[in-house]
Amino acid sequence: MNNTVLIIGNHPIRESIIGQFKALGCEVEIYSDFASVPTGKPCHELCVLPEKGTADHDTLQALEDFATTCPATAEGQSKPVCHLLLHDKVTLWLLQTLDLYPEIHKKFELYVFTMEDQWAKNVFCGLGKSSGFYPTLDREKIDAASNKTVHLVIAGFSDLGESLALHAALIAHFPNYVRNQALRTRITIIDEGLSAQKDAFVQRYANLFENSYYRCIDLKQRSMTLYHEPIYHSTREDFVDVEWEFVDGDFYDPLLQRKLQLWSNDKEQLLTLALCDNDFDSNFDRAFALPKNFYLNDITVLVYAKRSGMLEKVRETEGYHNLYPIGMDDCGYDVRLPLLQMAKRLNYFYICSYGQEGTPTDMPLEKVEAAWRNVQTFSMRYSNIYNVMTIATKMRSLGHEEKDWDKFFALTQEEIETLSAVEHNRWSVERLVLGFRPPTDTEREEIRENIEAFITAKETGKEKPEQDLKNVYKKKKIHYDLCSYRELREDKTGQNVRLYDYDLTACIPLIAQSFKESQP
Repeated sequence: MNNTVLIIGNHPIRESIIGQFKALGCEVEIYSDFASVPTGKPCHELCVLPEKGTADHDTLQALEDFATTCPATAEGQSKPVCHLLLHDKVTLWLLQTLDLYPEIHKKFELYVFTMEDQWAKNVFCGLGKSSGFYPTLDREKIDAASNKTVHLVIAGFSDLGESLALHAALIAHFPNYVRNQALRTRITIIDEGLSAQKDAFVQRYANLFENSYYRCIDLKQRSMTLYHEPIYHSTREDFVDVEWEFVDGDFYDPLLQRKLQLWSNDKEQLLTLALCDNDFDSNFDRAFALPKNFYLNDITVLVYAKRSGMLEKVRETEGYHNLYPIGMDDCGYDVRLPLLQMAKRLNYFYICSYGQEGTPTDMPLEKVEAAWRNVQTFSMRYSNIYNVMTIATKMRSLGHEEKDWDKFFALTQEEIETLSAVEHNRWSVERLVLGFRPPTDTEREEIRENIEAFITAKETGKEKPEQDLKNVYKKKKIHYDLCSYRELREDKTGQNVRLYDYDLTACIPLIAQSFKESQP
């Protein structure tokens, strides 16, 4: 019997999603709203695609009400997948960081996205159908010896621009920062009247920016209005390998144009320009009025477009191969959820490696799915997704592309140790994005003394402390391990927590192979 998919709503992406499910052999039923769906209608997957302008609160409330009418899934069986399209980036952020709407989670395997969020994933960490179309941020191999850095410039701080910035911060982590902490990924955001949007962005991700270098520049005043250093600057080692630049001014300001010309000719920068203004005509115009080196040096230019038709034609002509349409609202979503499939495999490895089973040598699908069902929080599921978003980046730093994942069987110890430091830096940014902060010096000392008491008790047989303060603080979103890689110390078991990074790094070939083998 074919899987049944219910599609509710009339967003422009609906036709693309219907076509994908039909190509997979699914039975597709289309409804205008939840009220049209017969009560108790069984399905294997549900797509909720509200029209533009629909309030996310109304969509979530309708989905929650619908969930109460759906039959519960039998124990040991996977719940139906719900693909939920949202329109507000703040709603998405709240759902990824807080465990809201429990009734929905009881009945559905929920995957939430905005079109902007999904496009950022397609462009920077595409797998499956989107793999290989967009040049990666690290277009050249960045290994430990490299002096090259990634530089993403975003012109127009729209919702898509913000999503691109956030995803770049989550994935652009490289081994050379471990050698030289001046080699950070840089994200430059340019817009006229940027101040209010910048303030909201910085405040939403306050813990990330408190621990990052960033500066604000006013082109009209020809001045730097703010230079921010990490909260522990000069007292402890840096651990955030991404720096930021907010530029308030006109895209065609001569000073900015000279900067773009210099950046596009800098051999040590792997430059990507994203034209992300909400005015599609403005993006189109800017795409053909860039400094000449953008075209001569084949610098990647991402162009936010309503439809891709004209740009696709232009890309076929000499001199404009570097222009890539992004952000279209009638395509861009892969119903097979390749990143989620990789995240499930990472989670399975983690459960086995740190549980009773030990390090797995294969990844049986039924066990992978069973382990995923036991992930307790929505934020932890997204932590797994954020982790696997960087697997392709890490593999490229070792000289491997997605096409050879099925032939890559193991990492050397040297590679594991190098990428473990990269993984810790990546994890640090992820934790900061998800609302964690490092402890104050006083809190850090308190936790350290508590850990030492646990270790002493284990070694001598003395009574253990009543509380595990590292865990107590972690529940308050204060994480002891938010520090530089070299500062990592033992946990209460007496083992250095670097071992977790070693294990998660060592499993990359197994995850990559398992994912590759699962693709049709």
